[in-house]
Amino acid sequence: MLSSFSNIVLLSMLSVDSAFAAGGKVFRRSSSLKAPQVIVQLFEWNWVSVAAECPFLGSAGYGYVQVSPPNEHITGSQWWTDYQPVSYQLTSKRGTRAQFANMVTTCAKYNVGIIADAVFNHMTSGSGTGFAGSPYTKYSYPAAGYSPSNFHYCNGDGTASNINNYQDAYNVHFCELVGLADLAQEQDAVRQIIANYLKDLLSLGVVGFRIDAAKHMVDADLGVIYTLVNSTYPGFYDTQEVIYGAGEAVQPSQYVTTGDVIEFRAPSSVLAYFKGSPGIAALVTPTPMGAAWGFVDSSVANYIMANQDTERNTPPTSLTHNDGQKYILSAIFMLAFNYGKPTVYSGYTFSDSDAGAPQYSNGSTKAVTCGLNGWTCDHRSPAIANMVAFHNAAGSAPLTNIQQGSSQQIAFGRGSQGFVAINNDAGTWARTFSTSLPAGSYCDIIHDTTTDPSVCNGPTYVVSASGTFSASIGPSDALALFTASPASTSCTVPPASTVVTITFDITVTSTVQGDTVKIAGSIPQFGSWDPTAAIPLSQTSSIDWTVTMNLPPGAYFECKIIRVSSSGVVTWESGSNRVYTTPQTPGLIVTLSGTFGSTTSGSASTSTPPAATPQGCSSSSSSASSSTRASSSSSAHQVSSLTASSFAASSPSTVASTKSSSSSATSSASSSSSTGASSTASPTPASTAVTVIYAEQASTGPGDVIKVASDKLGNWDPAAALPLSQPSPNADWTRTLTLPPGSYFQYKFIRVSSSGTVTWESGPNRVYTTPSKAGSVVTLYGIFGSTTSSSSAVTAGATPTTTSHQASTSASVTFSESATTASGEVVKLVGSIDQLGNWAPASAIALSNSNGVWSVTLALPPNTSFQYKFIRVKSNTVVWESDPNRSYTTLSQGSSVTLSSSFR
Repeated sequence: MLSSFSNIVLLSMLSVDSAFAAGGKVFRRSSSLKAPQVIVQLFEWNWVSVAAECPFLGSAGYGYVQVSPPNEHITGSQWWTDYQPVSYQLTSKRGTRAQFANMVTTCAKYNVGIIADAVFNHMTSGSGTGFAGSPYTKYSYPAAGYSPSNFHYCNGDGTASNINNYQDAYNVHFCELVGLADLAQEQDAVRQIIANYLKDLLSLGVVGFRIDAAKHMVDADLGVIYTLVNSTYPGFYDTQEVIYGAGEAVQPSQYVTTGDVIEFRAPSSVLAYFKGSPGIAALVTPTPMGAAWGFVDSSVANYIMANQDTERNTPPTSLTHNDGQKYILSAIFMLAFNYGKPTVYSGYTFSDSDAGAPQYSNGSTKAVTCGLNGWTCDHRSPAIANMVAFHNAAGSAPLTNIQQGSSQQIAFGRGSQGFVAINNDAGTWARTFSTSLPAGSYCDIIHDTTTDPSVCNGPTYVVSASGTFSASIGPSDALALFTASPASTSCTVPPASTVVTITFDITVTSTVQGDTVKIAGSIPQFGSWDPTAAIPLSQTSSIDWTVTMNLPPGAYFECKIIRVSSSGVVTWESGSNRVYTTPQTPGLIVTLSGTFGSTTSGSASTSTPPAATPQGCSSSSSSASSSTRASSSSSAHQVSSLTASSFAASSPSTVASTKSSSSSATSSASSSSSTGASSTASPTPASTAVTVIYAEQASTGPGDVIKVASDKLGNWDPAAALPLSQPSPNADWTRTLTLPPGSYFQYKFIRVSSSGTVTWESGPNRVYTTPSKAGSVVTLYGIFGSTTSSSSAVTAGATPTTTSHQASTSASVTFSESATTASGEVVKLVGSIDQLGNWAPASAIALSNSNGVWSVTLALPPNTSFQYKFIRVKSNTVVWESDPNRSYTTLSQGSSVTLSSSFR
């Protein structure tokens, strides 16, 4: 919805009871979005950031991105400047026409369509020069083609006034919305200009529109405009902003013949029921929320989680990011429920309701880095992102198996496809649930944080042949099961990688605000030398830019770094093309470093990823000779690190042609050859070892032996697992090893009978990173079968006698967290990288407590960005600190830093 000026937030905008000519509908666009139907509104994201996000969106199952208005608007830092058009040229705070077109094309590759926010009810309220330089006055817009005769003057004497009577349809449609010049959509000239703008967007591949302030335009006029567009681009989608108001002259139902309607009563009802009486159960039973409540029919409803207006209204008219877990639960409900086409909202935090997204001094929007500069990235929350797949799987399945606990506890199924239970209460909800799911073992996707669909690291539930299962759901929590998320009943290994992961780290000292840095190259993955299709890098500091992508093994390519100004001017780095051939071995991780303009000085380093690891292991038995935990793929290397050929230009004599330093979009690529990656092992000297003592409590029978299996100890092969010893009956099983400092590994204990039968302990893998200080002594305590109960004690050992130390290959980070805990609670650290458990609480790193300050020192990969949070854990209860995620980028290898904070 349009909110216009400082201190003005419109609480309702509605429309007129006007019929189409001859009483019939003039136009009906495509009756539904193509599956998958979930839309995500990336509010105020610039085009480069949206394009970079589409690989994630596509993999998560999002079908569409709703982007902010792409046309020229008035200048200013406020967000609502986007909703005051100056012209229809595609230059805005978020980027250029070329960047917009590249975004559309890029997202389409990942099956994600673009829905553009279209503003054509009105223009501006004053005069000046637009963001792209177009002059205007309130009733004259030469760049758009509008003159004073193309506007409404509702007073009948050639003057206009603001809307002041929502019981009068004429007033709503023909007067001005908070002083904004109101376009006369009944005029053929105005209709054609608007239609041409929409056609232009569709010509670039846009699939549909959100029609801003549709309530303030006559529905018949919209129908004519859509018909003009449909004659060239049939089947586009539109969702119209029409807010309901009781007793008002203009109602949402009047617009269902011209498109979908945003049903604002859905998020406002969810707000009321989640925060008070009658409670969330009443959203489902006895009468489910929807058409029976007077809402528009589900087939034409766009159910939004929130938007830029609802979160800024005073008070808010939807739940917002500030509502924490209730906001997450409301999204789970929206995506599980069977009403309308859902839109997930993802914006940024603000203290001033007028504040626009983070931007440079020239007004252009900064690139998005989740967790930084206020960007919330709520759409990436595992609970929300995983529910997108649930929604897609449920399809049109009806509500079934509705069960209520308290008024704030509700569970329901979607036929035989899925089942969800939401506990919005302050107490635990424990019961046996009845479902229509097929019998089997299911992964709870609300708590599954792995991105691998074949692996579950969340809780699992077994649904009986009669469709029942038992669960205990904590306060403000939920669970969701669906048929596409069965839990593995045995230990499985993710499939071996078939690509090489390449990270480009580029230093550029010559950028100015608004510049972007990209890679253009000779293969399609780099745009085939087309600057408009080049790959954008993300800025991590004032001079550092980076991007990570996957390429085929053994792929030879040439490339150059280009600098693109905010106005679209392209500057190619000088010198010969950079050349590189990816390693032949899939699964390797390569970092290519270089400096803009110095193509002869690039470097490359290659490392192995963590070995493939088992997940979802049950306490079942298997033969030691046949139970295999590691991939047999050639990517399961035992070498700790590799070095690769340089990322630099080949010798001048071998380069046939190079990219020009001009802004030309076309040039021939060189045909020279380049050597591939060469690899050498880099073992850790024994003098820098860390002593690790395993101490495991386990129930064993006569002849049983406890062993430890790991990705680093026998590559998960039980036959190569290391036996522990038990000095006396009922004593702990122990084993002492020496391991490299700063070494991340995963492990599990196995029980091997005298006949060779192997029993793996259940639960997720245990994870640990050895201290970075050489000579440390670590004891890892555990209980067989309870992988979440691991703890550790670290003692600094004697300083090694040798002074011939190998330089550290990691960055040491000490996390120091002040936290008030209850009796029995411990504080743990969990985050977005392997070393921090990939957001799985069961794999979180335990901190040590000293007078209320919890700390741990970890060896982490250098120059690596990650997000993290602290959690309080007692038994199986996990309390997350409040949003947003914390973010950090490690320094160079050998560095040491302490991050101090307080539990939020």
